[in-house]
Amino acid sequence: MTLPLITRNGQPAPELVFGYVSARSEGGVPMTRANEFTSTEPFRADADARERAQRRAEHAGLTVTAESRMGFTVCGPPAAFDELTGGRIESYESLQHVQSGRVRYVTHLDIVGDEQPEDLGVGTARGADAIEAVVLEQPRSPHQLSPSAQPPTVVKYHLRLPGDVVMLLGATPAHREGEVGAGVQVAMVDTGQYAHPYFTLQGYHVDPTTAVVPGTNPAQDPVGHGTGESANIFAIAPGATLRPYRASNAGGQLTSAMTGFLRAKADQPQVISNSWGGDLDYPPTGPLPAAYRTWALEILDAVEQGIVVVFSAGNGQFSVEPQIPGVIAAGGVFVGPALDLQASNYASGYPSLWFDGVVVPTVCGLVGMLPRAQYLMLPIPPGCEIDLDESQASDGQLPDTSDGTRSDDGWALFSGTSAAAPQIAGAAAVLLGARPGLTPEQIVMALTQTATDITDGHNHPRFNNRAEPGEDLATGAGLANVGAALRYVQGNF
Repeated sequence: MTLPLITRNGQPAPELVFGYVSARSEGGVPMTRANEFTSTEPFRADADARERAQRRAEHAGLTVTAESRMGFTVCGPPAAFDELTGGRIESYESLQHVQSGRVRYVTHLDIVGDEQPEDLGVGTARGADAIEAVVLEQPRSPHQLSPSAQPPTVVKYHLRLPGDVVMLLGATPAHREGEVGAGVQVAMVDTGQYAHPYFTLQGYHVDPTTAVVPGTNPAQDPVGHGTGESANIFAIAPGATLRPYRASNAGGQLTSAMTGFLRAKADQPQVISNSWGGDLDYPPTGPLPAAYRTWALEILDAVEQGIVVVFSAGNGQFSVEPQIPGVIAAGGVFVGPALDLQASNYASGYPSLWFDGVVVPTVCGLVGMLPRAQYLMLPIPPGCEIDLDESQASDGQLPDTSDGTRSDDGWALFSGTSAAAPQIAGAAAVLLGARPGLTPEQIVMALTQTATDITDGHNHPRFNNRAEPGEDLATGAGLANVGAALRYVQGNF
């Protein structure tokens, strides 16, 4: 029996709901009806329209959490959204690919009512001529005692940071030249950032975390995903400065990814690394969903402002975020014990059917293989969700997939394209440290023109694309080579 992709569940909305308000632009085309993604200029609202839209949202009982040139994110109780839209919030379940290679129903929210659009997660505001649309935040999944600063010894084959990752991504020559991304600001929107002794031992620079969900502790990372994956940035760019943005709620779920991204964008870092995304039906049966059009424009706006935006390609997910023009989509390559290279069968890869000429991934980092991609030894908060999960054996349907670490030691083996994205963000930081004026387009050119071609293996079985000579749908341009990309930048820009 085939499970339905969407089912209504009749459950009440959570006490705190997150969303986005699109202010009315002079161009007259709502962001939710955007068909062109070549520029955000037609969708930018003037200051007066944004101010009137904010007053209306605040009058309804919502709190503005982050702003952009086109709109702003908000949070508040369901009743405040009901007051703003004249509709009501209902929940439904959507069947999605999530972390650890699982497929399960994920709860989403919708605005329903007689005068509300049929688009899922999208509503209209009543009596507010300055507001074009209200879009509810959709859930995203991560693409994963004081602990020891040194990793434990385990039997399972894996890579260690920073050394193995530096060598395999060709960053050693850059580091010898002193190009380590010194002073480059890299923002990371994720589940949080824990002050693990590993970062202190290595001498890495981590700015205080910005928590975007009201009431959450910026010093905590309940899942461990943000903490662990951020180590990949520093492996490649040890001189960079990390700006962490915690977009998770008290339980660690990424309920405010859009808010986190807008807050990071407003702070104007040189790079934004994002190791998460949604999941939609593949191949898509219709146009880009309206709720994602606003999101696509906000991401495109960051690229237009000269920020290098990196998104993970997905671990079997079909996500909108890595498909947006100008974004670097980070895919996966597995390097085995004999230094043999092949496409990771844990990583997504496909041609975009919504954005002309876009292929996911753009370029690849280092990613493990199915079933669980336990590949990189990463520092995490002791006893966090990943610490517990990765130390446990599988459910009996697969060989023992425990990573060999303890459930409370603050270390775990994991990767996914969640690791590839910060690796590529680190590569961008190295290039920007050498040439601060580089544009996102030039960064893409340097990484893709110098990547190591991958000709073996297939990507995730959901897409099942084969790695072939030249650019392909399994690995894009291939495995990033930081040293070669640096030489390209030095010789061409």
